[in-house]
Amino acid sequence: MSNCIETLPHLKMPPPPEDETIAHKGHFYGVYLLCSQSLDSRYRGKCYVGFTVNPKRRIKQHNRGCDFGGAKKTSKKGPWQMVMIVHGFPNNISALQFEWAWHQPTLSTRLKIFSDLKRKKPKETHFDYNFRILNRMLGVGPWHRLALTIRWLETDYERAFDLPIPCHMEIVSGKVSISASQRKLEEATGSAPPVAWAHECHLCMQSIEQPERSRLGCTNPFCRLTCHMLCLASYLLGDEPGQYIPIGGECPLCETRLSWFALLQRKRLQLGVPGEMQDNEEEDLSDDGLDVDSDVEVQEFSD
Repeated sequence: MSNCIETLPHLKMPPPPEDETIAHKGHFYGVYLLCSQSLDSRYRGKCYVGFTVNPKRRIKQHNRGCDFGGAKKTSKKGPWQMVMIVHGFPNNISALQFEWAWHQPTLSTRLKIFSDLKRKKPKETHFDYNFRILNRMLGVGPWHRLALTIRWLETDYERAFDLPIPCHMEIVSGKVSISASQRKLEEATGSAPPVAWAHECHLCMQSIEQPERSRLGCTNPFCRLTCHMLCLASYLLGDEPGQYIPIGGECPLCETRLSWFALLQRKRLQLGVPGEMQDNEEEDLSDDGLDVDSDVEVQEFSD
């Protein structure tokens, strides 16, 4: 039986060739879970939650220690494995808020109502406790409306969620690399043929002013869908009263399944909008900014 909230089938996406996904530098925001592989029994199996814009670089920093950009709370308690990462956040602020709540479920307004998250169960591993917190978070607003990807980085830890998660979220396996090279991105995703845009919106039938900024189309490269951004948002919202940002839906022309996040991400890349956070800004936000002492971490690193 499908383990998801909606009735649509929840498919686990196969890993890409070479088991690695290429993401665009400046447009990737992830919240990861580390597990210690230390030979010291005081630290082995302990966990750490953090934010990153570059997973490969971040795990190297953690394992080299705080003198090389790693976190003080992970220094000399490894080696560490980055076992999973949640990405697909629209911006760094959204990802940092998710990280903070995962750190501190007893303080988060949205999570503190769940009494089962207050502490680790008897004989429950630190990984299982953090995984249980994540499972609950994915079904709670506002996160349950985000087009998130739950990516397993280490197959030894991979398992199914106990609680259903929204079907518009993907569960995938495989590493992720960050690249600024347009050539590498095109090799990974395939270069699309040029779009033959219409002069009018297919939904309201009005001309589109400033099309470079207000026009959206289908992710199917052979579909000619041309819409105002607001018109397509209203169409995808359908019968969701009280909501302003859609999750996704079917293209009104070709019926391709659309993700609102993917549409906006593609628009940002087309416009050349820079990422909101440069690589050298990551540490200030993840380790010294919102990375304060938390119930989860204090409990996990206590002797």
